[in-house]
Amino acid sequence: MKCPRCGSEMKDGMLFCENCGEEIRIVQDFEPEIDGIVTGFENASDVRPEKVNTQIHEGPERKKEDSAAAAFREKKNPRRKRRAVWAAASLGVLLLICLLAAAGTLFRNAEYQYRRAMRYIEEGAYQTALPYAVRAVRLSPDDVGYLSAYAACLTRTGPEEETVSVCSRILALDASNEFAYRTLAAIYEEAGDYEKLNELLLSCPDEQIVSSYPAYVAKPPEFSYESGIYDEALSLRLSANTSGTIYYTLDGSEPDEDSLVYASPIYLEAGAYQIRAVFVNEYGVCSEEAEGSFYVDVTIPDAPQVSPAEGSYDRPTLITAEGGENCRIFYTTDGSMPTQDSAEYTAPIPMPIGQTQFRFICFSLAGAAGEETRMTYSLNLRASLSIEAARNRLLIELMAADVIQDMEGTVETGTGHNVYNYRYVITVNGADYYLYREYYEDDAGNSAGTGTDYVVDIMNGKCYKAVQPEQLQDEEDPWSSLQLQEIRSRETDPTEGDPMEKDSTETNSTEINAGEIPE
Repeated sequence: MKCPRCGSEMKDGMLFCENCGEEIRIVQDFEPEIDGIVTGFENASDVRPEKVNTQIHEGPERKKEDSAAAAFREKKNPRRKRRAVWAAASLGVLLLICLLAAAGTLFRNAEYQYRRAMRYIEEGAYQTALPYAVRAVRLSPDDVGYLSAYAACLTRTGPEEETVSVCSRILALDASNEFAYRTLAAIYEEAGDYEKLNELLLSCPDEQIVSSYPAYVAKPPEFSYESGIYDEALSLRLSANTSGTIYYTLDGSEPDEDSLVYASPIYLEAGAYQIRAVFVNEYGVCSEEAEGSFYVDVTIPDAPQVSPAEGSYDRPTLITAEGGENCRIFYTTDGSMPTQDSAEYTAPIPMPIGQTQFRFICFSLAGAAGEETRMTYSLNLRASLSIEAARNRLLIELMAADVIQDMEGTVETGTGHNVYNYRYVITVNGADYYLYREYYEDDAGNSAGTGTDYVVDIMNGKCYKAVQPEQLQDEEDPWSSLQLQEIRSRETDPTEGDPMEKDSTETNSTEINAGEIPE
């Protein structure tokens, strides 16, 4: 057999020419993938089908010959070997580039970094989560979620200054972010920086968050009235949002801790008021200033005219007071300043025994207060009996009349007892008497007036039941028309037997005490 390439004679069974190395192919094989890798698919004509010699039997000699042929081919065709190495290297480089590209894509994916960070945060591994959170923020610096993850890591691993900076950045993007507010609040609270904590909370639009830190907030005081012009006196109240102190001024000057301390409503009468106030909480944080302008346009009443003149007296005396038109008079007997909550003067007042200071004041219907009038009286009676001795005389008389059963005031019906309280001293028909009012008190201590009054002569101790006629004859001296009746038992007293008559007596007895001094 001759070599188809050089024409040299070939031994039988040889698969290549010993002279030129040409391979003798009986049947062509076609493996496009392998051939393409080796040749690089330069063009379609380079792909040649291989022949398969179906007559060749495998054996040691055949394998030896194949190896020798391959060695000869490598020696004779170095270009083919270089192509194979280059293709393999190119494929490896291409694969490496793909892997690096995929890794780079993941590395540059902020969401991927954020998810990794959150996974470690949930496990409590903040140090491990930190670099992932940092990369997420670098890739997307304005994402609130990424910044929150970063801040969460910093609270455990980073400096407070960086945490504050990141949380402030979050609030600049999301003014109602609860995580940022609570993180900053915790930092300021721990550091004792209450000024910054107050400033932070005042800037928070979420009242639910602010209400979690009530003691740290210092809001301006609130006024119970708005600024304006009023035709009546005002009782102005100032209020704060939490515990602390309110300081205020009435002349428009700047308030501070040396100013007036608010403790009760500010009474604004006629005139102009420029009120400025601040609130200082328990942590020493001062609020912004609150200011109100008020003009009260009302008529100020004159001071009431009171008689008799102050001084010492030895006989029962009635005290009267007069005010201007459309005014109401109020008074006190304990030395305190009278207000509209004090006792109101409606009728002459019996002078109390001993020394007493009266303070009277007029209030207009608009609520404006005038100047007060002070009067001091001293009543020193020339009496044979004391108030207590006269009461004992009365109890004995009432026991004799079967009104009560004993000196304790026990009554025949019911489980309670009667009590006889001294009220004042009065003059009737030229004689002076102590007046006592009857009350019924049950076992539980509840007390109610029965509508019955008794009087006892301060000199001889005679006791009478006091009855006031239905029509008062003298408004200046209501006691001048008082009728005195002998004390009788409940069975024989006609006024006790007639319910209608009893009601009338109770009503009239109450009328004589209009304007009396409260107990």
